[in-house]
Amino acid sequence: MNIKKGEKRQQILDSAVAVFAEKGFYNAKVTDIAHKAGVAHGTVYLYFQTKEDILIQIFEEKFEELVSYIFMEVGVEHNALAKLRRLILIQLQMVETNPELTELMLLEARQSSKFILSSAISKIGDYCDKIEGILKEGIEEGLVRPDLDLTVASTMLYSGIEGIATRWMLENKHYNLNLCAEQLIQLFIGGIRNLP
Repeated sequence: MNIKKGEKRQQILDSAVAVFAEKGFYNAKVTDIAHKAGVAHGTVYLYFQTKEDILIQIFEEKFEELVSYIFMEVGVEHNALAKLRRLILIQLQMVETNPELTELMLLEARQSSKFILSSAISKIGDYCDKIEGILKEGIEEGLVRPDLDLTVASTMLYSGIEGIATRWMLENKHYNLNLCAEQLIQLFIGGIRNLP
């Protein structure tokens, strides 16, 4: 079977997600990734210099895909509060439907010092900036408090979603993420809403 270069690279990345989630980033070996991907050990090094590079590429590409999808979905809503509600619901639904990727992005990636120093971290800042954009829109619509510190509020929302997802992973997924989403929506939107 002839696999194109881009497809082989993607196959390696997809296999790495599964291997990192199963064995943990530090316990996983490049040979495990190669075996899972059905390629020779040396083939992995044609695409990535180190195991850390694989991790960073997964984070950057998957995070961008997730953010693009979320904001495409959010864009159909009629006002800022509806957009924030949808953002919270979609993101926690994605956590539940992609537990391996969630574990990799929230737990495994953060243990790599190379990851912390990489450009991948700026993706989180970009995401918070997009949330700030929705909050600004809400202020212009008169729905969000004009005295709100947008940086603090957007960071709180991002951190709230990430915190719920992290606990869900660490506590063996034993609670309902839809109920958590509804609680977060009530708390966050209740706190930022512009009351008459």
